Parts: sequence; C-alpha cells; structure tokens
Amino acid sequence: MRRRQATAIVLMGVIGAEFQREIEVYSSRERDGGEVIMDYTTVRLTGKALMYLLLKPPSSQLTAHTSVRRAAIDLIGRGFTLWEPYMDVSAVLIALLELSADSKNRDLTFRKGLPLSPSADTHRSARHALSLIATARPAVFIATIAKEVARSVAAASSISFNQPSPAAIAVYSHVRHQPSQNAEAQSTSILNRAKHEILRIIDLMVEKTQQEVVDLLTDVVDIVVYCLDQRQLKEKGMTELFPGLCRFNMVSYSPQSRRLAVGAKNGQLALYDLRSSRCQMVSAHSSQVTALSFSPDDRVLASYSFGDSKICFWQTGSSLFGMLGSSLRCVRSYTTVSPSPKMSPALLKLIRLVWINHKNVILLMADGTEYKYSV
Repeated sequence: MRRRQATAIVLMGVIGAEFQREIEVYSSRERDGGEVIMDYTTVRLTGKALMYLLLKPPSSQLTAHTSVRRAAIDLIGRGFTLWEPYMDVSAVLIALLELSADSKNRDLTFRKGLPLSPSADTHRSARHALSLIATARPAVFIATIAKEVARSVAAASSISFNQPSPAAIAVYSHVRHQPSQNAEAQSTSILNRAKHEILRIIDLMVEKTQQEVVDLLTDVVDIVVYCLDQRQLKEKGMTELFPGLCRFNMVSYSPQSRRLAVGAKNGQLALYDLRSSRCQMVSAHSSQVTALSFSPDDRVLASYSFGDSKICFWQTGSSLFGMLGSSLRCVRSYTTVSPSPKMSPALLKLIRLVWINHKNVILLMADGTEYKYSV
C-alpha cells in the first residue's frame, strides 16, 4: 500500500511538473464542465505529499536516500511554480540546502564513476532542485533566504549581547515570526554549512535573472555578506571573492576601508561596514539608485538616480573610532540633465560614475555623453 501511494504521488508529480502550463487549477465549485487535467484539490494534495516525502525524518520504511524521495526532490524543483502555494517554502528550501550542504558529498562528481550512489544522487538532485527553484522564482528564493539569514543574525546578536543590535533591528525589521529556539538553531546550523551552496545559487541568479536580483539587491547583499568568509574577504576583497555582485553599477566596494555601498530600488543607500558588521540605511533619492562609486581616497561616495535626475555626494566616516560602524552625510547635490524617460533597462545598466581625481566625478551615460561634477 505504501509503495502504491508513493508511486501515485510521483506519477501525479510528473504530470504536474511536465504539463503545468496546460493545467488550469479550479476549485470544485468553479468547474465549468470542461476537461481539467488536475483540479485544485489534486494539485494541493500532490504538492503537500511531495513536501512530506522531502521533510519526513528517515525511518525503516522511508530511508534518507530512497528512490521515491529522490524523485520527490526532483519533482519539487521541476514543478515548483505549481506546488509553491501549498508548500512551506522556508522548510523546503532549508531541507534542500541541508541535503546540498552535506560535507560528505560536497566533492562528489561524475568523475568518480557511474552509477551514482543513492546519497550522491540525493545530493545532486537537491542541488539541481535549488537551481530550478531559484531561477523560476528568484524573488521567493531571495526573500526566504534573507529572512532565514535575518533570524540567524538576530539570534547571534541576542546570544552575544542579550538583545539584537540596533543595526540588526533596522536592517532585518521584516522578520515577523520567530521560530522555536531548537528550530532556529537548526536552521542557523544548516545555513552555516550551506554557505558555499547559497553563494553558488546567488551567482547563478546574477547570470540568469539580473532584473529580479536588482529589485531585491539589498536582500541579496545581506545574504552574500553573511555567507562570505570574513578572513578571505579581508585578504582578497569583494571584487575578487564575489565578482558577480560588483558587476552592478549601483554597488561599490572600497578595499581600503572594507565598506560596501548598495543602492536600492526605493532610493535608499545601504552602507555596510564589513569590519564591524554594521549597516546604515539612508534615504538618498526619491527613485531607484542607478549608479554608485567611492572616490579614490575613500572619503566621498557619489550616488546618481536616473528617476529623479539627481547626483549626490556623501561624506563617509566612522563614528567613535570605527566602533559603531560607518556613517553617511550628504555634503553636496546637483540636479542633472533629464535624459529621455523612455530609456530601456538595458541602457540604464550602462550608466556609470567614474572618478577622475579626488574631487571630480564624471557621469557617463549609455550613449557616451559625459557630465562632470565636483564635490
């Protein structure tokens, strides 16, 4: 009976994953008599059953690496857009990260021979499922992992200082539901072991879903900063350690002070001091930040917004000898020439700020036009 149930779940999962564009999900009251491949109830129960096969603790009836569980992992990834409304997305992603971050299987490759062992196949299936989920629903993946990172940071702050730091509260105020201490500790442990896998997926999203990454750039940076090794970051810098993030013109990194500036879609600036793990949020523009750049002497940060046609110069400094992190203060702003409002997103990506010395910066537009501004 168990085998038949599992087979039925897998078969329904295959139908949903392979034909999800042809499936119209109706509730039982909304059927109009037409042919329906899978109705609302069937889709909901199939999604919950696949999640059950993934999350159920191993037992004598269902071991950790059975073929049924591997099939469920694969189908969750392939049909995630169909199952998502009926799944606990956070639990699914954490479970997949745990399987992907298994230290025993981290170095497994096809070069070690075929067929793969059940554990190696589970590891491969989980990594592939995460890649499919991240590229199919990038906003969901980013928001979910950012929330888990926020919980981990808040938990670490409360353990170290008996309460979250003001910066953590400001940056991670979107966390509403706190899990139990055991679940929180388990999630934090999995995140720590899965840092390499998370960075791999973020890098994949930068390649394939750039616009979605830009829309949630501050959340993406929160995740990347959490996952990067601080010792390597100090030795190599952000540009060498994670170059995918620095390809965006609304991101600027200063190796001298180890500051990272990020422009958000809502016009805010986020200044990360990677030495003190602090972050300051400043309302800089009334529209999306298009370009950022630190001056050569690291004393000024220039920001430009295409939407409000404005360039601002921010003096950067450290409060209380750097113990409380970095600070920003606007020292000068200019209203720039208003370019065509119909400029395509592809051309907006080409707008850059280029410093020619410590006092002067050039706003380089997509058509090659240059405008010079002084601090």
